[in-house]
Amino acid sequence: MENQKSKIKNQDSYIHNVGVIGAGTMGSGIAQVAATAGCQVKLFDVNQEQLDKAQAGLEKILNRLIEKGRIDAAEKNRIQSHISYVNTIKDLADSDLTIEAIIENLDIKKKVFQELESHVSDSCIIASNTSSLSIASIAASLD
Repeated sequence: MENQKSKIKNQDSYIHNVGVIGAGTMGSGIAQVAATAGCQVKLFDVNQEQLDKAQAGLEKILNRLIEKGRIDAAEKNRIQSHISYVNTIKDLADSDLTIEAIIENLDIKKKVFQELESHVSDSCIIASNTSSLSIASIAASLD
């Protein structure tokens, strides 16, 4: 039986598949939180080295949580099993929610969102983790 509390609630439905664009510190953290909540997460980056670094970083963080007694090995394995590391944006096609966490460059973000939009469903929620750019400016480039 599925534990409904382990999914992110979105009004009348649950978000099961989360795509995260950008495997830097913010993107990796978002992926960890979503996986901890029970979502299936695909962490995307074009740079395989960055994906490897993100995976090693998650291992280190989870090991520290075990040392502090906040999680056990089974929980660590569950969280890790919920994250896939992908380097093709097409792999995010089944996402219910996609969160972008890349460089603060409007032109780059617009290009990423335009490409993403061509792969995800119309019901996919597309979000940004931007801290300094206008969401309206990014959204204006989309259909």
